[in-house]
Amino acid sequence: MLRTLELRDFAIVDALELELSPGFNALTGETGAGKSILIDALTLLCGGRADSGLIRAEREAALVQGQFEDAGFASAARRLARSGRHSARLDGEIVTVAELAERSSELVAVFGQHGATELGRPGDQRAQLDRLLDPAAREELQRYRQHHRRLQEVGRRLDELGEASRDRARRVDMRSFQIKEIDDAALTPGEDARLVAEAEALRHAEKIRLGAGRAFEELSGAEGSASERAAAALHELQGAARHQPGLAALVGDLEQAVAGLQAVAGEVEGFLSDFDADPARVDAVQARLARLEALRRKYGATLDEVLAFRAAAAAELERLAGAEEDSRALEAEAAALQQELLALATALSEARQRAAETLERAVVPLLAELGMESARFEVELSTRAELGPHGRDAIRFLFVAHPGEPLAPLASVASGGELSRLMLALHLVTGSDVPVLAFDEIDAGIGGGTARAVGALLRRLSRGHQVLVVTHLPQVAAFADAQYSVTKETLDDRTVTRVTPLADGARREELARMLSGRVTPTSLQHASELLEQATAAAGE
Repeated sequence: MLRTLELRDFAIVDALELELSPGFNALTGETGAGKSILIDALTLLCGGRADSGLIRAEREAALVQGQFEDAGFASAARRLARSGRHSARLDGEIVTVAELAERSSELVAVFGQHGATELGRPGDQRAQLDRLLDPAAREELQRYRQHHRRLQEVGRRLDELGEASRDRARRVDMRSFQIKEIDDAALTPGEDARLVAEAEALRHAEKIRLGAGRAFEELSGAEGSASERAAAALHELQGAARHQPGLAALVGDLEQAVAGLQAVAGEVEGFLSDFDADPARVDAVQARLARLEALRRKYGATLDEVLAFRAAAAAELERLAGAEEDSRALEAEAAALQQELLALATALSEARQRAAETLERAVVPLLAELGMESARFEVELSTRAELGPHGRDAIRFLFVAHPGEPLAPLASVASGGELSRLMLALHLVTGSDVPVLAFDEIDAGIGGGTARAVGALLRRLSRGHQVLVVTHLPQVAAFADAQYSVTKETLDDRTVTRVTPLADGARREELARMLSGRVTPTSLQHASELLEQATAAAGE
């Protein structure tokens, strides 16, 4: 609910902090006292057009601020400046007017000559009608919205995939080429190091062969070689050791040395027999090293890095192939969603047609009760070509107050008072998602029994909402839970507006003034009767 409404230097209000009550709040006062200024302030909080003309004379800025309870935010404010640098705030934080309008209009709707904020937002008439849908249709609407949101997500994903398809094709070709190039090389880890060592050996083949050959000759191949001389030494030492046991350990050591020399000689001999210094092998090794170097220049400093690049490229290629599969799956999902949405949209159109007939039958008698006996009201449903977030129905409320005139969109043909009373009737039938409803000029052109009917219906509406009404009629004000007197006075040669909450006695006097223009015993008696009748009519 709207707890307080604060105005500073707004129109003819210098400073005002109005504390409002739950239920039905009536604002009363003489013509010109400034009652509609409060409606103007609420309209501004709901995103209405900023007008520097609303700033109090000789002031540079004006402020309108509302304090809320049980809402998604605690305060909303608009500041008007003669410089044109207007601002909007939510909970003290600067926001755009559009954001303020979106958030505050979830809490407050204003009807009357100063604007109908609820009618000005797209989809509100559709939302009102949808409140009359039967439970099965509500579930269909919920499923429709979910499917439509999913279709939008699928469409965005397909657009992203479509935009990336050309680049994706290029990357598939590139990664496929890179993988094939690496695979064709049949790399093995550490191969380049082994080839470098082999190339080094091949470049010095003659020197290696000559050195190894000479070593073999010295070890075993020539007369008087190391192996031969070591064997002779072993024979002599073994003879001596038979007479001197202390030499036995040395015999063992020498036996190992002889065996080692013979083993090395054998391995050198084997190396020489296997050593291949074919010039063709030199060319093959150099060519292989050149190929490996080319791959390292492209894909990594080492063969391990080249192979890691290949693994990453293969993973990307798999992802790219998966994107194609995703695209086909999303296209299939979009087609299925489209069919489901078409079926649900058709069912919703039929349900809305039934709800429209129910709304028309319920509203027209209420309009007659509200003093518009000749008024006509119809709900026009037409089919759009495209599926929207709530179906494919375009919905307009049509209205005419006088006989002989054609039906037209209600916002364009209803006067301020007619519009307020029509919105009262609509909300009584459909309910409202907006907790605070403000009506201006709702009693224009009515009186007597119609005024009492308006008051009673406002009281009924206020049992589920906070209702603010600007009224000139005591028959309407008598039904209010709280009444406020709006007066105009002169202070320091300046006109200012004051708003005063009325307790029981003061309220009776205000109703008496509204009845006869002055407070008399008779008008006070009539005021008491009005209050009693209102209480009895409300069943409280």
